[in-house]
Amino acid sequence: MRILFILHQFYPEFSGGTERATLNLARCAQHAGHYVRVLASTIEPVACGGQTSTEFDGALEIIYQGVPVLLLPRTLLPVTADFSFEVNLSLAERLADWINFERFDVAHVSHLMRMSTTLLAVQRCGLPYVIMLTDFFSACFRINLINALNKQCLGPNAGAQCARDCFVAPWTLDSLTGRYQQAKNLLTAAGARICPSNYVAERFRRFFPDLDFIVIPHGIDLLAVTANTQLNKGVQKSVSDLTFGFIGAIISQKGLDTLVRAFAQISEQRVKLLVVGGFYGDPVYSRDILRLIEADSRIELMGQVSPQKVFELIRKIDVLCLPSRVPETYSMVLHEAAAIGVPALVSDIGASAEHVSKHGCGRVLPVDDVIAWAGAITEIIEQPEILSEWSSNLSVPLRIEEEAFFYESLYRRIIQIA
Repeated sequence: MRILFILHQFYPEFSGGTERATLNLARCAQHAGHYVRVLASTIEPVACGGQTSTEFDGALEIIYQGVPVLLLPRTLLPVTADFSFEVNLSLAERLADWINFERFDVAHVSHLMRMSTTLLAVQRCGLPYVIMLTDFFSACFRINLINALNKQCLGPNAGAQCARDCFVAPWTLDSLTGRYQQAKNLLTAAGARICPSNYVAERFRRFFPDLDFIVIPHGIDLLAVTANTQLNKGVQKSVSDLTFGFIGAIISQKGLDTLVRAFAQISEQRVKLLVVGGFYGDPVYSRDILRLIEADSRIELMGQVSPQKVFELIRKIDVLCLPSRVPETYSMVLHEAAAIGVPALVSDIGASAEHVSKHGCGRVLPVDDVIAWAGAITEIIEQPEILSEWSSNLSVPLRIEEEAFFYESLYRRIIQIA
């Protein structure tokens, strides 16, 4: 098969969970003998280090870990593409020509943000596609089901709830209800709609009751995660070598500030906190985080690293900390850590909270509650044996080869139907 993967952004510029899941699937498809291309957008083309495309005027080409990638500069896309489904019709025509030239058999849409123009081109070519719903962008222009009042939202209610709780410029009532209908149309036309967790699927089934949503968890590269690794499962730890870890994008939504402030309340000096991730978005938040980290010598900032380096760093920590203030839909790093035997402290919101609560492989803590997070860290310091108990409850996640097999079956099915 010739498979086109489509998403809002990609390596090396961005390295979030959606990017990692897409890279895993693309490489597995290559290993299975399929032809693969990734099509994404780039915010800062210079940062990608790509070359001017000879196939598509105005785009860049790179090869990332053996996967060929075509990058569309953000300037080619509609100004509102980060939150709406507006399209560039002339660009869609050019993309349709490129798609036909490449003779793709199927498209895998990993994320709709910024890529509505591409999806229009896919539809014009009659190319069957699946949509992987790694967050709530399809239903929520704010992406995470957190409304303008900073409260959890129960859903768009066909756009009416958006108009009540998130009625900000440039939206109107008609455009919000129109956005919902556009999302429904894009989802309806997909050959399959896949969610990474039951948490996500249950909500999308409620938001779009006429549609079916199936669950395929993101797979983990178990060979890479566990290569030459002494698993932490059941290993007794002492205070003198306890290392906590935060791994993720350093943005307000991920709540690193809560964790750092909680760490500041801990008097024990023999523990460490590794912070792994790149800075994105609000520069004020970034400066605040840097100031907090620099004030505590126990905290080490590792920066953004490659997926392989992430695995190495997970092996160095004893407790993963995910203080997110928005609902996580899966969390790749949570399951990668579990494969190595590392339990987690997580916020009481989203799929991560459901997973940890169900399996007893860590502790679920209130969002933004610095005192509660400090208390949990203190408990681990005073009773490190609790880590052995949590580790014994960790479950082995799905392998990327298994995830890829499920998707390949879906591709073949929708190609036959088309």
